[in-house]
Amino acid sequence: MDLKELVEQIAVKVAERISELEEASELEVTSCGELCQKPKLLILTEDHGTACHELLENESLKHKYEMICSLNDESQDLQQFDKIVLGSLSNSSLGKITEGIGDTPFTALVIRSILMGKQIIVPNEAMELFQYRETAPKLYYGMMMQKLEFLKHIGIEFCIGDQLEPVIFGDECVTEKNSTAKEDSKALCQPCENISDNSVKFTKRIITERDIREAYEQHATQICISEKTIITDLAREYAEQKGISFTIG
Repeated sequence: MDLKELVEQIAVKVAERISELEEASELEVTSCGELCQKPKLLILTEDHGTACHELLENESLKHKYEMICSLNDESQDLQQFDKIVLGSLSNSSLGKITEGIGDTPFTALVIRSILMGKQIIVPNEAMELFQYRETAPKLYYGMMMQKLEFLKHIGIEFCIGDQLEPVIFGDECVTEKNSTAKEDSKALCQPCENISDNSVKFTKRIITERDIREAYEQHATQICISEKTIITDLAREYAEQKGISFTIG
């Protein structure tokens, strides 16, 4: 075998090996695409505003989820989404959804999501109802709050805007952004401490509606908090309904 034939055979072997490596690489990419697909997060809004853009630009969420903003397309395939965030919820839609009336693309999609058992999350800032807290007649406002309570009882989650990302990620205890110590995290989750027959004291930095419910079950009419305590809107609403007041101490 002369040198020319030897070089040709080597070239053929190298070409075959390169072809094998390319095919293996294509198979690996395809497999990774199938196995490593991100879960999908749907953002539903009644109007195309800024709420959806803030979520779509969130780097932490983009790293974990494939996010889609729907402009109320009733043909949307909801089965593919793991979680759904409502970027807005007007009083009109609140009333319709609780009555099972899906006469708009938005309410129809939300009702379908509920019936399919999807995890639905609503930031308090998306609620139109809270804008009328100071002006609405208490009786009428209480009636609307009962509709909100109904949605909570069927599994829809409500949270303040700062808690939205942890809620989406499924974190059980929401800590402050600047707090990284384990001790701070534990302190936020401590239960309230009885200080009298009708008063309870919270050591948590963020008080949610669930905390107020627990206090109410203890027959509390007064809750003692610190000056830096954060009280969510739903917690304030529930406390107001049940005649529970807050004091600094």
